[in-house]
Amino acid sequence: MAEGGDINIKFTGGHTDSALCVDCKADGTRIVSGGEDGEVCLWDRNGTLLHKLHPQPDDCTSVWVSKMSDNLFYIACGTEVKSFDDRNLQQSVENFEFNEEEINQIVLDEKEHHLAACDDSGEVKIISLQEKRLYKTLRRKHTNICSTACFRYKKPWEILTGGMDCNLIHWDFSRPKCMNQFNMQELQDAPSDLGAYMVNPPFVHHLSMSPDGKYLACALENGFVSVFDTTKKNISESLTLHGHTQGVSQVVFISEKKLVSSGNDCVIVEWDLDQIEAAPPPMEATNGHTSVLHSRNAQISENCRVQEIQHHEKINWLKYFRNGDNGFVIVADQSAELTMMPL
Repeated sequence: MAEGGDINIKFTGGHTDSALCVDCKADGTRIVSGGEDGEVCLWDRNGTLLHKLHPQPDDCTSVWVSKMSDNLFYIACGTEVKSFDDRNLQQSVENFEFNEEEINQIVLDEKEHHLAACDDSGEVKIISLQEKRLYKTLRRKHTNICSTACFRYKKPWEILTGGMDCNLIHWDFSRPKCMNQFNMQELQDAPSDLGAYMVNPPFVHHLSMSPDGKYLACALENGFVSVFDTTKKNISESLTLHGHTQGVSQVVFISEKKLVSSGNDCVIVEWDLDQIEAAPPPMEATNGHTSVLHSRNAQISENCRVQEIQHHEKINWLKYFRNGDNGFVIVADQSAELTMMPL
């Protein structure tokens, strides 16, 4: 493995079509990727293929490597969630078949007591992993595909979901109850001089929460990254980062204040939210975001942008990890390869 160098490592010989998703432990061990036609690959940090599974023909749309167990990982294929123990890959440990339409993402809470699976119907199934049963179904709020979910940091009964209806929804899933709902089309009411950003609606493709729970970042189809302040009970939009010319597919916090975003423009952008203070102070907006607020967001974006990395394909998934003092990002794109690059 390259230590602190500038050599990208290619993971080849595993997938035969697009790699759709990837996950690993915090130190980059036990890397699992999922792809089209149900291919699931296990890798080491050097890009060596260790195992390949083909549990079912549906696309593997999401994977999750357990952070609590040394050997467990989860996959979503079609309407089914399966768990595997990498010491015995002959059969799955558990099968959960609660979703009625294709699952787009699976996420686990901090203690891995609950798993959330969001799907094309707009529903989110909350599965109790301890009791191995369906705990709750979140429904009737998303009016279109629910594409992403994120458990709230240190709030074991709260989850945030986003979808193709442009809605970000904050839930207490124990009741279940919608605590708040944000229409990103209203929040992203951009002035006409922003040009390209007016073309695509702000579908919510991906959510990521900072490790300290202070920020929530939303990857939007209009090319923006919307950042919410989650320090209070009721979350609120704080700022919008302008850095992409096409839809943002992924946003991932790599530390409390730093995040990376990527998208259909084949660009990875690293941001440092510590630089927010260098921008002009916020001004009160009437009737949505004004040109003044958008000008401030553009200035914040300029201040916070650390670097841009040009990639060769549209990006489907990002996973960040640290090995010693060095940080790396694994990229799953529309090719059959994974790319690991220093960051």
